[in-house]
Amino acid sequence: MHPPLLSDAVEIGVVTTNMNDMRQFYGETLGLKYESELAFPGGIMHRYHLGAAIIKLVSYDQAPEHGVIPGGAFSAKGYRYISMGVSGLSAWFKDLKACGVEIPVEVTPFADGIGFGFIADPDGNWIEVFGVL
Repeated sequence: MHPPLLSDAVEIGVVTTNMNDMRQFYGETLGLKYESELAFPGGIMHRYHLGAAIIKLVSYDQAPEHGVIPGGAFSAKGYRYISMGVSGLSAWFKDLKACGVEIPVEVTPFADGIGFGFIADPDGNWIEVFGVL
């Protein structure tokens, strides 16, 4: 049975105990548009736009029992990374590296003028970036 969807976009929840650094990374370093803050019983959420998708940075009053499993898709099953497409991939990775962003997988060409790489947020969550080199 198909639910009556309210949105065509995915919303991704990223749980953190490092909210200030994570907000700096997603809002300033990546330049994602800030939407809103939402307080809820037991925590708080900050919402950022990635195109039509929403990245929700969430912190709880009681910290989660486990931390991030490092290593992106190579370390565990399940939801392991998000993806975003950009133009000028190689130049943007140089800028990110100059800002001190962790780059676990450098830009890798895989088709004529197209490539991918992975960056990591301050908590170690991986983001695949693909696009025109």
